[in-house]
Amino acid sequence: MIPLHHSVEFQHHLWLDALVTARTIVDITCGNGHDTVYLLSHCHESSHVYAIDIQEVAISRTKEKIVKELPHAMNQVDFILGSHDSVLETLPVSSIDLMVGNLGYLPNAGHEVMTQSTSTITALSKGLAKLSVHGLCTIVAYPGTESGRKEAEELEEYIASINQKEFHCSTWRPLNQANHPPILYIIRRRK
Repeated sequence: MIPLHHSVEFQHHLWLDALVTARTIVDITCGNGHDTVYLLSHCHESSHVYAIDIQEVAISRTKEKIVKELPHAMNQVDFILGSHDSVLETLPVSSIDLMVGNLGYLPNAGHEVMTQSTSTITALSKGLAKLSVHGLCTIVAYPGTESGRKEAEELEEYIASINQKEFHCSTWRPLNQANHPPILYIIRRRK
């Protein structure tokens, strides 16, 4: 059953469709490694995942999770410490088939480091420039804090301005959930 109550779980169904053919996969905010592990556990054995985060603790947690749950997949992932906006500019790939991001702060860590709309929009712009034909991008935003609300609003404004002849852009969110549930943004390159 497709979960209609949670954006993070809902996007997994979109990923499963994309992972059939995706060979270059980028997690622009690897955090505690949940998304990276999910991607690695469902991608093709010839696929490669780039796990990016600005916090060293996030990279360490993601590595530990992969070693524990998918040790055989360690050769399929590169870990990159840095801000997603600058990393995507220099990422050594010409094409990205699937790009995902989970915004906000790192769970079970300090909240002083949070994604910001300026760097997120820059990262998205750079990543979308490399997105392959029919490539997919999903971004989950968390409007439950003032900073998160601002980021979600500015991100949505940016995504709404993307050329519809080149990309299909959508949003998905639960409507009757309390406490400002996460919002899923979905972008697919048309041509």
